[in-house]
Amino acid sequence: MARRGVGISSTEAALLGLLRLGEFSGYDVLKMVRGSVGYFWAPAQSQIYAVLPRLVRSGYATSRAIRQESRPDKQLYRITPEGEAALDRWLADPDAGDPIAKNPFLLKLFLGEFMQPEAVAEHIARGRERAAAELAELEQISPSVDEHPYDGYLIDYGIEVNRAFIRWADDVLGDMQRAASPRKRRARSTSS
Repeated sequence: MARRGVGISSTEAALLGLLRLGEFSGYDVLKMVRGSVGYFWAPAQSQIYAVLPRLVRSGYATSRAIRQESRPDKQLYRITPEGEAALDRWLADPDAGDPIAKNPFLLKLFLGEFMQPEAVAEHIARGRERAAAELAELEQISPSVDEHPYDGYLIDYGIEVNRAFIRWADDVLGDMQRAASPRKRRARSTSS
């Protein structure tokens, strides 16, 4: 019952790509997302668990229940030939995917005029801390280029993006600090 002629979402494509590696539970997929594509594509846990059954209903994946003694039963998912074909179409389509990444950090910055300058600076500083932590993590990863040659490109991309973000954050925080200094001096002189 595959959806013929209808494209798949980026989330569906990512999950099909992970399922192309083998048969996995939703929990396994979630762990794989966190340790791989989660650096640049991170849907909510609830979204992963909602999309997997939808892939089954669409005919792009199959599922089978596994009975467990001391734990609740689990579902294992596997990509179907229809799912592979849908993923291949998505990969070949230069216009497929979400053209604009949703970025709450940038949305808050855009709405910064409704915040106190100190809150905006704290928002940027927290973003910088996250970028620095991710940069350190990525610099520790050494992909097996022979096994997965594109992983190195992704890691290099992540490293460069985080370095650029840190430079940008340092520049903006410096500008904000310099702009705040004359205001602080004026405020002190008027209160004396």
